[in-house]
Amino acid sequence: MQRILDSIQQNLTDAGNETRRLFHGRGHCYEGLEDLVIDWLPPYAVIRLYKAVEAEWLDQLCDAMRQFEVITGLVVQQRARGQDAINRVAWGEVPEQSEVTELGVRYHIKPSRNQNSGLFLDMREGRRWVQQNAEGQRILNLFAYTCGFSVAALSGGAEHVVNVDMSRSAIETGRQNHHLNGFEKERVTFLAYDLF
Repeated sequence: MQRILDSIQQNLTDAGNETRRLFHGRGHCYEGLEDLVIDWLPPYAVIRLYKAVEAEWLDQLCDAMRQFEVITGLVVQQRARGQDAINRVAWGEVPEQSEVTELGVRYHIKPSRNQNSGLFLDMREGRRWVQQNAEGQRILNLFAYTCGFSVAALSGGAEHVVNVDMSRSAIETGRQNHHLNGFEKERVTFLAYDLF
């Protein structure tokens, strides 16, 4: 348990008020914890479990996370291959929708959503790379989801971005993310289209 809490503490310190992954067991750096991810969606945290764990252990983790005063609400999401995700608020009050900032860019997220919150936090460094290398580029963003890479590209000076995703609701959230950051409509195209 202590290595989880140490990772949370370090990443909260590094994060400031920006969203990021607090614990990444799926990165295979923590033996025995490969099915645990904890995300920071300020001021909320989301525990994602990719296999069943003992209820007592999970309760201990949830209680231990109360020590981090900046976390005002905690969601537990249990996921398993072939099954719907199950979310519950462990403590605090967590809204349906919120905003987060990553690398100076704002995004709409849904902390208690049953599957994904609206931004894949394990792709932070990928978005950073795009942001740093997008100046003057024309970019095609396939499988765009909520257009996080597009927002990062435009914030880095991309000339134009085309977003393609089969989910109309994800594309609509992407459109809202662009609006949230004040990007001109002429610099971005949204296509709800099944690439397959």
